[in-house]
Amino acid sequence: MSVVKAKTLMKMELIQVGEYEYTKQDMLGHGAFAVVYKGRKRKNPSQSVAVKMVTKKGIQKASEILVKEIKILRELTALHHPNLVAMHDCMDSPAYVYVVMEVSIFRF
Repeated sequence: MSVVKAKTLMKMELIQVGEYEYTKQDMLGHGAFAVVYKGRKRKNPSQSVAVKMVTKKGIQKASEILVKEIKILRELTALHHPNLVAMHDCMDSPAYVYVVMEVSIFRF
């Protein structure tokens, strides 16, 4: 069974990743290999998260970096420090790796 499901909700595609969900309209940022969306926990919609969707296509060389990033995020999450963003979950599908983290939005 795939960890990713999609359904349409009021003309917005709601994408489910494990126990989390997001819409593509709630993009927080993007880079060369990933897009980050603001999402929420399905069982507790008031709990906001950041869902980082990393494409597997063309990242064979960068896959070691991704594995290291996930390892570092796990180690930092174990510290429970208030100034560090915690990783909640990590999942993959045939096309993407999903990293679910605390959401932290700063406005200057």
